[in-house]
Amino acid sequence: MSLVETLPKILEDALKGQGIDPDVAVASDLTLDGRFGEEWLIITDRHFRVYSLSATPPVPRLELPLEKVKAPFIDPLIGGGALIVTVDQQTVEVVRYSNAGQRKFARVTKYLADLEKYRDDIAAGKEVDEKPVVTPDADERKRCPTCHLLLPLGTRVCPACLNKGKVVLRLLGYLKPYWRQTVFVWILMLVGLVLGLIPPYLTRPLMDKVLVPTQEVAPLSDRLALLGWLVLGLLAAQAGGQVIGIVRGRLLVQLGTRLSHDLRVRLYEHLQFLSLRFFEKHPVGAMIARVTQDTQSLESVLVDGMQHFVVNILTLIGIGVVLFVMNWRLTLLVLIPVPIVIFLSNRFWKHIRSLWHRYWHYRARLTASVSDTLSGTRVVKAFAKEQEEVDRFRGHSHDVLASDTAAEQTWSTFFPILWFIASTGSLLVWYVGGRQVLGGDITLGTLMTFLAYLATFYGPLQFLSRIADYLARSLTSSERVFEILDSDPDVKDADDAAVMPKIAGHVEFRDVTFGYEPHKPVLKNLALDVKPGEMIGLVGRSGAGKSTTINLICRMFDVNQGAILVDGVDIRNIRQKDLRSQIGIVLQDTFLFNGTIAENIGYAKPGASPEDIMAAAKAANAHDFIVRKTEGYDTRVGERGQLLSGGERQRVAIARAILHNPRILILDEATASVDSDTEKQIQEAIARMIRGRTTFAIAHRLSTLRHANRLVLLKEGEVAEMGTHAELLEKKGEFYRLVEMQKELSSVIGLGI
Repeated sequence: MSLVETLPKILEDALKGQGIDPDVAVASDLTLDGRFGEEWLIITDRHFRVYSLSATPPVPRLELPLEKVKAPFIDPLIGGGALIVTVDQQTVEVVRYSNAGQRKFARVTKYLADLEKYRDDIAAGKEVDEKPVVTPDADERKRCPTCHLLLPLGTRVCPACLNKGKVVLRLLGYLKPYWRQTVFVWILMLVGLVLGLIPPYLTRPLMDKVLVPTQEVAPLSDRLALLGWLVLGLLAAQAGGQVIGIVRGRLLVQLGTRLSHDLRVRLYEHLQFLSLRFFEKHPVGAMIARVTQDTQSLESVLVDGMQHFVVNILTLIGIGVVLFVMNWRLTLLVLIPVPIVIFLSNRFWKHIRSLWHRYWHYRARLTASVSDTLSGTRVVKAFAKEQEEVDRFRGHSHDVLASDTAAEQTWSTFFPILWFIASTGSLLVWYVGGRQVLGGDITLGTLMTFLAYLATFYGPLQFLSRIADYLARSLTSSERVFEILDSDPDVKDADDAAVMPKIAGHVEFRDVTFGYEPHKPVLKNLALDVKPGEMIGLVGRSGAGKSTTINLICRMFDVNQGAILVDGVDIRNIRQKDLRSQIGIVLQDTFLFNGTIAENIGYAKPGASPEDIMAAAKAANAHDFIVRKTEGYDTRVGERGQLLSGGERQRVAIARAILHNPRILILDEATASVDSDTEKQIQEAIARMIRGRTTFAIAHRLSTLRHANRLVLLKEGEVAEMGTHAELLEKKGEFYRLVEMQKELSSVIGLGI
C-alpha cells in the first residue's frame, strides 16, 4: 500500500502538471535549520524529491534518482529526528521532523531499505517477492476526516465534531430493553402533566363566580356550594398528581438502577477485552472513574433528564396553547424575551461545555492519583514521602476545585441574567393585563388564571434555559464512556481464527521484529524453534528483549514483522482464549487477588475441588506453610497478597499455575528476591511443574537455568548465543562473561564488601 497524505492544493496541482503520481507523499513539520515549516517528501517509482512550499508554484528543494538512494536511516534528534540517505557514498540529510512524525518516517525508512534490497536482489539474479510497499501502522494516530484534528488514541470519535443529536439518540438506545417500562413511565408523566394544568384553570371560576363575582350575584348558598366543588376539584387534581408522582418515582428508581447496572457491566466487559497497550496509555484511576462515576451520570441523563426534558417541552406547548386561546395579545408579550434567551443560551453552550470538560479531566486525574498512591503505600512510607503525596494530592484537588468553581460560578452569573430577561414578560403582562381589567376588557379571574399559567410556564422555560449546562455535563460523561466503548483492541481474533482446545506446545519464532514504538525495535529478526516439552532459558542484560519475548508468546502484542507459530499455526490465527488458556505464567512481581489462599489458587480453574487445590499446593511446596496459618487455606492474603511473604506469594502463584495445567509455561524471575531455603523449595516445585511442558524461563541467576535444554542469550534484541549451559561456558563468549561477573558479585557480597 502507498503512504500518500492529503496534499495541499498548490502542491497537488503542481504534481499533476508534471504528471507525477506519488507512491509516497509525507509532510515534515520542520525545515533543515530546525524551524517550524512544511516540507513534503515525494517518492515515485523513479524519483526522490523534497518540495518546499515557500515557492509558488512549489519546486523541488532536493531531487535524486531513486536508484541512487541507499542506506536510509533515522538520526535521532532532540524532540524529533532526521531522515538520512547515502548518495554516491555521500550522506544527505533529506528532511527533519518533530516527534509527531516519528512513526511515519520510520515506515518510510523501512520502505526505502526494503526497496534497496529488492533492487539488489534483482541485480544479483535472485528470486524476489512482490515489490515492497509501505508497512501499515495500526498504532498511528488518525485524523478526523472533517476537521483534520488528531483523534484521541484508540478511538474513532472526534470530540470536536461529535454530533450531539446522534449522542442523544445513542443514549436513548440503551432504553430499548426497557421500552415497556419507559412507555408506561411516560404515560404517567403525560397524565400528571394534564392534572397539573387543572388547578390554574379552576382559578377563573373561583375568582369570577365565587370570590369576586362580575355578574349578578348568586345566592350565598350556591356560591358556597360552588366553592366546595372547586376545592374538591383542586384536591382531586393535586392528590391524583401526587399518587402518579409516587408511582412514577418508584418506577424510575427501578429503571434507573437497572440501567446503571447494565452500563457498568457493558463498559467493564469492554475494558476486559481491550489490549494491554490501551491500559499502558490510560491510568487505572481514570478508568475506575469512568466505570463508576460516568455511568452513574448517564443513568441520571437517560432516566431523569430525558423525561424531565419531555415533560417541560410538552408543558411549554400545552400552556402556550392555553395562553394563546385565553388571550393571544398577552401571550405575544410573554414571548418577547424568548428569542433573546435562546440566542444567549446557544452562545453560552460552547463555553460552559469546555469548562465541564476541564472539570472531568481534573477529576479523573485526581482519582488516578489517589489510586496510584494508595496502591504504592509501602513505597511512600519507605521513602517518608507522606507529606509530598499530600502536597501532590492538594495540588490535584485544587485543580478540581478551581475548574468546578469556574464552571459553577460562570453558570451562577449567567443564569440570573437569563432568568431576569425571561421574567420581564410577566411584568409586561401585569401592566397590560391590569389595564385591560380596569378597562373592563377582561375579568380579574381571567388575568389571575393567565398569571397562574404563566407562573407554570416559566418553570419549564427556566429548565430549558439551563439545558446548555445540563447537556454540557451529561454529554461530557457520555463522550468519556463512548470513548471506551468505541476503542478497538489492538489485538483481535481473526474472523477465521482456528479453534485449538489442545496444543502440543511447539513454538516457533520466524524472523520476528517488534517494537513498542515501531521505529524503535526491541526484537530484531528473532528466529527460534522450540520443540514440545523443551525448556528454553532466556538470558541477557535488562532491556535485551526477554520480557518482550514472553509478552509476544502470550500475544499481549502483535509482532510488527515475521510470525510466531504454535503447532505450525500463526498465533494471530488462533483464538486468544484457546491460546492463553493453555499458557501458564509465574512472574517475579506476583499478583494475588484480595481473597483467600484457596480462592487465589483456584482462580486458574473455576470450580476446582478442595482436593485439587490442595494437590496443586503440595506440588508447589506451599501446603506446609499454608496449614501452619491459623485459618489455613481460608487465610486472606490482603491486597496484592501483601499479608504473605515474597516466597509464600511465589509458591501460591506456582500452585495456581500447576492447577491451570498449561501446555506452555512461562517463568519470569520466579525465584528472584527470596532466600536460599525458599529458593530451593521453589526450584523443587518448578522442576515438578515443567515436566512434559514447553517452558520459557527468564532468570538473572544464571545457575538456576543449568538444566534448561537450551539457553538463548539476547543482546540488543538479537540472538547473540544459543546452546546448553555447558556449551556456552565452553565458548567463553558473552554468556561466559555474564557468569563470571555474577561469580565476582557473589564473592563480594559473601565477603560483606
